[in-house]
Amino acid sequence: MLNRHPLVRMWDLLRKDTELVDMLNKIRKETSKQPLIYTFEIPENYQKTEQAPFIRLTEIMNGNALEHDGRSNHYRYLFAVETFGISINDVHSINERVVEIIESSDGICFERELSRDDKFNLYNQMLSFNIILNKKEQ
Repeated sequence: MLNRHPLVRMWDLLRKDTELVDMLNKIRKETSKQPLIYTFEIPENYQKTEQAPFIRLTEIMNGNALEHDGRSNHYRYLFAVETFGISINDVHSINERVVEIIESSDGICFERELSRDDKFNLYNQMLSFNIILNKKEQ
């Protein structure tokens, strides 16, 4: 089996959660063909208030988890999940579900930062996570 990058694994975990996808669609009042959950780049045609809410994942750090000699079979993976939405309450409720999903895979949310994104004219809350992952997928 091909081992996927840890960011792709986390992206896949979120986009396969039907409760999260349903929540995004309900708030948006429109069903999209694919969940509006992205890694790094948000396509330009989705960078609009009308498309909110949407989610972006980015990497913070990828390192050896348990041994400092490079022989660990695990990654210590730090990543961020940013949720963009029209209202603070929408962003908060979506992120509560995101935290539940990541925690169900033994991840820990260690920081939350709420801001207003002037580029998108939306609220943005960034969640920072720490998770230990097997280098080889099970």
